[in-house]
Amino acid sequence: MKFSRPRCFLRLVAWAGGLAATAGSLAAQDVSKDKPIELPTYTVTDSRELPPPEPWFYGRIPGFEVLSNASEKSTKRLVGDFQRFFLALSLVWPGVQQKTAVPTSLIICGKGAKFDAFIPTGQQRPNRAMASLTLRAAEQSAIVIDFQTKVLNLSTSEGATAVAATAAAAGEEGLSLGGGDPGFQVDAYRQLYREYIRFLLGGVEPRGPAWFEEGVAQIFMAMEVTNTTIIVGKVENPNTISAEQGALNAAGISGTAPTEDRDFNAALAKRRLLGMAELFAVTHDAPEANSALGGTWAKQSYAFVHWGLYGDQGKHQKEFLTFLRRLDREPASEALFKECFKKNYRDMVLTIRGYVDFTNYKVAGVQAGKGEKLPTPPPFELREATEAEVGRIKGDALRLAGHVASARTAMTTPYIRGERDPQLLAAIGLLERAANDDGRARKFLEAAAQGKAARPRAYLELAKMRFAEAAAKPAVAPERFSAEQTVAVLTPLFTARTQSPPLAEAYELIAEAWARSVITPGADHLGVLDEGVRFFPRHSALVYATAVQKVRAGLVADARLMIDLGLRLAPAPESEMRRKLETLRASLPVVK
Repeated sequence: MKFSRPRCFLRLVAWAGGLAATAGSLAAQDVSKDKPIELPTYTVTDSRELPPPEPWFYGRIPGFEVLSNASEKSTKRLVGDFQRFFLALSLVWPGVQQKTAVPTSLIICGKGAKFDAFIPTGQQRPNRAMASLTLRAAEQSAIVIDFQTKVLNLSTSEGATAVAATAAAAGEEGLSLGGGDPGFQVDAYRQLYREYIRFLLGGVEPRGPAWFEEGVAQIFMAMEVTNTTIIVGKVENPNTISAEQGALNAAGISGTAPTEDRDFNAALAKRRLLGMAELFAVTHDAPEANSALGGTWAKQSYAFVHWGLYGDQGKHQKEFLTFLRRLDREPASEALFKECFKKNYRDMVLTIRGYVDFTNYKVAGVQAGKGEKLPTPPPFELREATEAEVGRIKGDALRLAGHVASARTAMTTPYIRGERDPQLLAAIGLLERAANDDGRARKFLEAAAQGKAARPRAYLELAKMRFAEAAAKPAVAPERFSAEQTVAVLTPLFTARTQSPPLAEAYELIAEAWARSVITPGADHLGVLDEGVRFFPRHSALVYATAVQKVRAGLVADARLMIDLGLRLAPAPESEMRRKLETLRASLPVVK
C-alpha cells in the first residue's frame, strides 16, 4: 500500500470560479415594491385542529441549513463531524465544492419515525435498505438522515420500518430491531458522507454514471481523518471483526451481531458478483442506487471504481478515465469497454473477483507539516427552530419527494398561526405556482420579494408572471414592452442573479425581456447575458438568445463568437436549435 497526494481524476467542477461580469446600469425602480400586498387566507374546512408545533433545532453551516429533532448533543456531534469531513474533502479534492452549489437543507430525523415521511413517492418498499436520501431540484435540495434507526431488517417486511419497541422506549439512542434476525447496522455518519458526495456529483453536467457516483461515495465514506492526516482509498482488513461481535464471541453468546457496512473486500468476499452489463444498467433513480445499504451493486461499484483509481498502484487510471470520458458521448457497451480496457465484461468480473480477494493498491491523502495540524471547523451554533423554519424546510423537502399535500400542510400551518417570514412566503408562493394557482402565488411572491427573501426561483417565477402580464397588454406597438414594463420584469431577475444558485431560465428570460423591449440594450447591459453563458455554456437556448441580442446591439463579432460556441456544444447535429444557430450565423454580414 503506497501513499500519495490525490489528483483531481475527472472534470467534475461544474462552473468556473471568479466570475465578475456586470449587468450594466439601468435606472430602475421596482414599480410594485412600495405597494401594500393583501395576502391570501387559508381556511380550515374540517373539524380537525391544527397539528401542534413540533420541537426542532435549527442551525447553519456553509451551504446548509440544519433542521434536527435529535438531541442537541447528538446533533452537534453529527454536524461537527460532517464539518470535519467537509474540510478534509476540500483538501484532498480541491474544486469539487463550488460556491454556486445548490443551497441545501440537512434534515436529521432523530425521533418520532420522521424519516419515512420523506421517502419519495414510488420508493417506499417493505424491505427498504434506506437510512438516508438526497432530494434534488434545480434550485433546492435536501439531504435527509435517519438518525433514529440503528439497525435495519432488510429481509422481512415486518422489520422494514426498523423501529422496534426498544427504540421507541430508548428514543434516538436505542436499537430499532427486535427478534431473531440480527439485521444490518446503520452508521448515520457514513450515510451522511455518502449522500453529500452523491449530492456534489449529482450537480455536475454532464452527470456521470450511477455506478461511478456510488463508487466514489463509498470511497469517501471510508476516508480516514485525524488532526494531522487524511487518507483516501484505504480499505479495511477483511479478516477483522467488530468490537460488538468480538464481545459476543468472548461471552460465549450464540448468534451474531448486526451485519456491518464493510468495505468491498469484506462485503463481497462470499457473494456472487453482478455482470458488468448489469452493473452499468442501474440508473440514478433505480432501487439499487437509492437503497444501497447491504446491496451487491453498491459494493461492486465501489470495487470497480477503487480498482480503476487505486488498484495495482494506480496503473489503471488512464484507461479508467478514458472510459469515463467516452461515456459522456456514447452509451456503455462491451465493445467500448474492450477498446478502453483490452478485456471483455466477463474478464473484468474475474478481475474484480481477484481484486476483492487480493487487494493490491495505493492510497492518496494529505499530511500536515511537522508540528502543524489540519484546519478545524468553526463552532456550530444550534437554537430552537421557529415554526416558519420548520414548516418551510420540511415543506420544501416533502414537495421534492412528491408529497404535495403534506408539503402544503407543513407550510400553511405556521402561516395560519401568523408566521410571515419572507422565506416561508416564498416557499408557499412557489407551491401555489406549481399548483397553477397564479392569483395566490403572485401575492405571496410579491410579498416575499418585498421582504427580500433569498430564493432565486421565487424571483424568477414572479418575473414570469410580470412578463405574461406585459405580453398580454404591451404598452407600445407592435407588441413591445414599455420601459416601465421592461423594468418590472428585469428587476426581480437581476435580484435572482445575485443569489445562489444561478438559474439558466433567469438569464434566458432577461434576454427575452430585452427582445420585447422598446429599449435597445447596450454592451454594458448585455454583460449579464455573458455571465449567464459562462455559467451555462451548454444551454443552447440561452446561447442563441444572447447571440440575437448581440446582433441587435450591433456587436456582430461577439455574436459570431457566441454562435460558434453554441454550435460547438449543440446537443445534436439535426436539432432545431442547431438549425436556428446556423441560420443566424448565415444572416450575419460578411467580415472582410
